[in-house]
Amino acid sequence: MSARPFATRIATGLSVYRQLGPRRGTAAVGRYAVRQARGRARAVVVPRRPISVSASDVSAALGGRDARTAVLDVRTALPSVCRAITELDNLEVEARERILAAADRVLAHEFDLLGSGPTSLGAAIDWHRDFKSGRGWPLAHISRIVVSYPDGSDIKVPWELSRSQHLPLLALASRLTGDRRYIDEIGAQTMAWIEANPVEVGVNWACTMDVAIRAINWVAALSICADDEAAQSFMAPVVASLLLHARFIRANLEYGAARGNHYLSDVVGLLVVASVFQGSEEGRAWIRWAIDQLGEELAHEVRADGCDHEASTSYHRLVTELFVLGADAADALMPGTLDAAVRPAIARMLQFVADYTRPDGLAPQLGDADDGRILPLGDYGSSDQRSHLHLFVQAAKPYEPVSGSSAYYEGGFYILRARNLYAAVRCGDVGIHGRGCHSHNDLLAFELCWRSTPLVVDPGSYVYTADPDARNWFRSTAAHSTLQVDDLEQNEIRTDRLFAMTDRARPELIAWKPGEAKTTLKARHSGFRTPADRCVHTRTLALDGSRSVLELVDEVSSVAPHGLTWRFPLAPCEVQTGEGFADARFAGVALQIGGAGLAVSVEEGWLCPSYGVRARAPVVTLRRMVGPGDHRMTVTLRVRSL
Repeated sequence: MSARPFATRIATGLSVYRQLGPRRGTAAVGRYAVRQARGRARAVVVPRRPISVSASDVSAALGGRDARTAVLDVRTALPSVCRAITELDNLEVEARERILAAADRVLAHEFDLLGSGPTSLGAAIDWHRDFKSGRGWPLAHISRIVVSYPDGSDIKVPWELSRSQHLPLLALASRLTGDRRYIDEIGAQTMAWIEANPVEVGVNWACTMDVAIRAINWVAALSICADDEAAQSFMAPVVASLLLHARFIRANLEYGAARGNHYLSDVVGLLVVASVFQGSEEGRAWIRWAIDQLGEELAHEVRADGCDHEASTSYHRLVTELFVLGADAADALMPGTLDAAVRPAIARMLQFVADYTRPDGLAPQLGDADDGRILPLGDYGSSDQRSHLHLFVQAAKPYEPVSGSSAYYEGGFYILRARNLYAAVRCGDVGIHGRGCHSHNDLLAFELCWRSTPLVVDPGSYVYTADPDARNWFRSTAAHSTLQVDDLEQNEIRTDRLFAMTDRARPELIAWKPGEAKTTLKARHSGFRTPADRCVHTRTLALDGSRSVLELVDEVSSVAPHGLTWRFPLAPCEVQTGEGFADARFAGVALQIGGAGLAVSVEEGWLCPSYGVRARAPVVTLRRMVGPGDHRMTVTLRVRSL
């Protein structure tokens, strides 16, 4: 639910219906109507009869086992947690100090989430407040929760805090030191959270995905500290709350005709929390259902080449993390029942990560990025969100740097490597079966690196609902290193649909020629066409390692005159301009950008290394006016050592 006017919500709903088509649209309307009717009924019933479970109900769900035994048995379903525990004894001093420093900040209730900067939340944490903006959400039934307000507040902040990603970190710190304060803090926070967040009431039950991620982190934290006597004081009530979490997830699945990481999180979260209740038929039924859904979602969400279908490298990271976690749990809980296609698909997903990882160890920020993780463990609060290499640790697979080029035709990602040069190019559909929830207008845009130095970069995403204008700018054509015709967008961007993008550009691969010294990609799209002009943009990218050059040949075919603009968002550097070129100076390397007949300027842009964080960065801009007809322009990006 949002604060948008009713008429706007109706218009948006009709637009979504048309996009889905009659069959899927009618089914979606039916599901929406059922949810609305159920929400209205629950809003009346729940305040009068709060949802709870009795001790006998919990005992039955545990299959007669005590809570501690049930939680200890979970470890086999979470091999990444088991490895984290085992590796504590062999941690290097720096890693040990990093974990303890992060855990001590949590003890002090100091959090740095989604661009907040280190912030003290005081002795009593307010779980319902966006501590960046100060807005709090009421203890209303979830059907009455407003997701977005026009005041700069961000619902993701209370959601992220209540995901409890920091609790497994406290449990690891306790095992490292034997200091009871860490376990006491786990107990204090979980008990305070349960008291402040009645089931189905308040902001932290409004998104099932976040309920599922919280449940995963609670289960992981309990499994790490379950054999410590200090945990016994809160083990039983937290396990009772986990039972309520599981039942909530199963009853409030984020299912739709076109699905993504939200529904997959629901499935994996239920699978992990069900491992606590595997001793009962209720728990085993959840496990069977979730394992079956893993196979279904693999076919729905992961393309044959291993790319997640959300058109974003960061969401590919999240979905890979979910499948790794889910597959491990499935194999441990019910061996032999996991769809045989899942493990080979995970291997392809990991290969995609290895292929797109830049020489500096970070990922290109193509598409949306919101710092989403599932079970960061010892990485909490310390890792660069642009690094995806933790996936190999979680999957217990070695990471091997890649030296060659790679093409992901179905996903629409192309990685060009030529000696010391690296480029990542986007040329694919908007994803999620045409919904475009997390894609950007970045067709034929690229990131460029020389050795481990990033040169041309994608600006990132910044924020979502907290600033709709910024949200739309960061996913606009003008934000990316591609050619823009006039002020047109490759795909329509609407202010009333921040998580949708109609796929009108229809990108098409023309040629792909990988090589050790030179790799070439040629593709086109027709996103700039209008009723009066069938404008087509064709781009050839030739990455030549022997000359340290990326050459762009842009062809525009149209029946009307146009203004053409090339933009190149740069990593932090100093830029000077000359006649027909710009010269950017980085540490140890320079990049010259220019082309014949093009006007050159330098503008201010943004660079967002993580959600909610942005800093000014230069953008080299080239411009030219062209008349009707076919035009061919060459832009050269030349790298040289300093």
